[in-house]
Amino acid sequence: MRVSKEWLKEWIPVEASIDELSETITRGGIEVDDIIDYTEGIKNLVVGYVESVEKHPDADLLSICRVDTGGESNQIVCGASNVRADTYVVVAKVGGRLPGGIKIKRAKMRGQVSEGMICSLEELGVPEDFVPKEYQNGIFIFQEAYEAGSDALEALYLDDQVMAFDLTPNRKDALSIAGAAYETRALFGGEVKRPKSPLTEVDGEDENFKVTNEDAEAVPYYGARIVKDLTITPSPTWMQIRLIKAGIRPINNVVDISNYVLLEFGQPLHMFDKDNIGSEHIVTRFALEGEKMTTLDGKERALKDNDVVITNGKEPIALAGVMGGAFSEVSEETTTVLIESAMFNPVSIRQTSSRLGLRSESSIRFEKGVSHEFVNEALDRAAYLLEKYAGGSVTGNIIYDGELNLKNSEIDVTRTFINRHLGMSLTTDEITRCLSRLGLSTDTDGESMTVHIPSRRDDLKIKEDITEEVARIHGYDQLPVSLPEFTRITPGRLTDEQKKIRIIRRQIESLGLSQAMNYAITSRSKSVEFTNRTDGMELLMPMSEDHAVMRNSMIPNLVDNATYNVNRQQKNIHLYEMGKIFINKGQGNLPDEIEMLGGIVTGDMNQTDWLGAGVPADFYAVKGIAESIFEKLGVIEEINFRQTEGFKEMHPGCTADILLGDERIGFAGELHPKYASDHDLGRTAVFEINLDRLLSVKQGSIVYETLVKYPSITRDIALIVEQSVTADELISVIHHANAKYLEDVYVFDIYEGENVEAGMKSVALRLTYLNKEKTLTDEEVEAVHKPVLTALEEKGAAIR
Repeated sequence: MRVSKEWLKEWIPVEASIDELSETITRGGIEVDDIIDYTEGIKNLVVGYVESVEKHPDADLLSICRVDTGGESNQIVCGASNVRADTYVVVAKVGGRLPGGIKIKRAKMRGQVSEGMICSLEELGVPEDFVPKEYQNGIFIFQEAYEAGSDALEALYLDDQVMAFDLTPNRKDALSIAGAAYETRALFGGEVKRPKSPLTEVDGEDENFKVTNEDAEAVPYYGARIVKDLTITPSPTWMQIRLIKAGIRPINNVVDISNYVLLEFGQPLHMFDKDNIGSEHIVTRFALEGEKMTTLDGKERALKDNDVVITNGKEPIALAGVMGGAFSEVSEETTTVLIESAMFNPVSIRQTSSRLGLRSESSIRFEKGVSHEFVNEALDRAAYLLEKYAGGSVTGNIIYDGELNLKNSEIDVTRTFINRHLGMSLTTDEITRCLSRLGLSTDTDGESMTVHIPSRRDDLKIKEDITEEVARIHGYDQLPVSLPEFTRITPGRLTDEQKKIRIIRRQIESLGLSQAMNYAITSRSKSVEFTNRTDGMELLMPMSEDHAVMRNSMIPNLVDNATYNVNRQQKNIHLYEMGKIFINKGQGNLPDEIEMLGGIVTGDMNQTDWLGAGVPADFYAVKGIAESIFEKLGVIEEINFRQTEGFKEMHPGCTADILLGDERIGFAGELHPKYASDHDLGRTAVFEINLDRLLSVKQGSIVYETLVKYPSITRDIALIVEQSVTADELISVIHHANAKYLEDVYVFDIYEGENVEAGMKSVALRLTYLNKEKTLTDEEVEAVHKPVLTALEEKGAAIR
């Protein structure tokens, strides 16, 4: 929102400099992002009267003008095609300056002396997009007579500075001069003076006209006025320049009045050419699914059932709050208009505007919700301005349907509540004075207060909002350096989850893995990789096909990271990522978000050039990484690995599910050779763990033991078992055999082939026995080792 100081002073007297004004407003909570000073860099700019215009004898595109600049007549050579005699123009005199450091000197142009320069608006610093069409590529011509030699900036209303407000979403009230005036009143005092609109109503056009709101949810209130006998002309200079300073290009008096009142009150209006509406009945409703209409930009729009439309009882004539229809547009031939001032469903306007990409000054305000108190006032104001500056006649009263609730809302709060939250000791009178400056009346009963909230400040909804308003009006600089009274001081510390996350990060990075960070969105094809799910959570408006679906797994992005690095001569890649995956729960439902840990290793790990050795990136590498994490978290005793064929992207013989008890919480394994080759990778292993589930497990206690000084004894056994039997199952049998002194079981060989029956395999294990209190004898070891062998034989294993 751009707020002109000159325009603001018409609403409220403020004598502060622009720097003081902007600084105070910023400290009050509305950031002034920029100040546009139209006087900067300008010198010796006056109003000139063009006495005569003649063609340049030696240049077809130049004219020789005789211009009165106040007591003297100067010859000025001008190249503008629209220069003509008996007009008032802007002249930069010799010795003057224009924005950009341009100096005006006496010069000769094709042999003719030129003493000054007749200026366009662009040359005065006005952006070309805001210049009225009739003045584009030409000089500016005043519509009214002025005294030659008078200050041109003052005549142009450009002796002014404009503040650019950078508003937070909740401060919709400041999207108008009225809102800016009330904010200035709160910070500087004074009284807001709203413009008066003394209408002269006549009988006529409105007698048979009516309005019907079919759906009160779509349109709570719709008001209209009819103004006839209009003459379409350019709007007055002061109105055009104020629109330009606000960032709107003037069109004609009817359209400009609509935009002008929008900026005054923050209430969007729409002007229909009444003769082209097609009926004497306005009907508002939600659109029908698939219904079509052509908007002002000439495009046919297919509507949805949550779009709000204005119709003539049969077909849409406007897309409510967003854009009018083509056939009811105001044109040069318009003589009668219907002015619309309404309240529309903010959510519907926001959805429609976003879907169609049609964001305008009107839709921005409607989607935030307009103020009830300005709806009819803006309507009357527009009718009055049409009467005054377009020669119109206002017929009858407001035609309307719906209810316009002008009753103030209320918020109950106490002095104690405000002071406790601010750490201050304000009196009730000090609090009510702050609120009064905002235009909020207050009923007090002891320390209790009931604050009455006008609809222009319906962003104030709870007690904390009132507390914030008191703080900013009293002055943030006045807040003491203290904690709120009710706050208990507690030592800062990490949560259990944060502690575990740090343990995991330290452990995984100590093993040589670097953290990767990827988008949580991916392509449709990648969203179904490394998962059994067949669909993902699709975005309504994706950035691209590669970023269209929320991910179901961490691995596809990590594979892309590895491929990117390998293609840039980095052969040993070790990466991990922590982030969320998103499980689609069906249309209309939010997805389940699960925190995951994913990792990928390719090439060699722990490679040392001087030894020429390293650990290959295989299943055992990622299994070891995962086990080290479980070990650090103290949950390794509850973890098991179970061989599985996994997903089609994984190697069926080198993949295992990770189990927490009997619950699957992830997987580890090698990529399928074809999948790896398709992504320019060699032998590559990956793992993925459900962090949410892992972190929910109570961390095991760390147990410290004295170093044992007695020797251990080992026993090797070789077992013939079916190929389907896993080593983990054999180890489990050994542990459950309740073998006394058993310290460790280690698989050191698996063999299939010659001398082993088809369908069978040989598994060699090393069992370590240890007595922590004395040296074991062979007899003691044999006594505990024999039950282990018996248990294995009972499970079908043959001892070799």
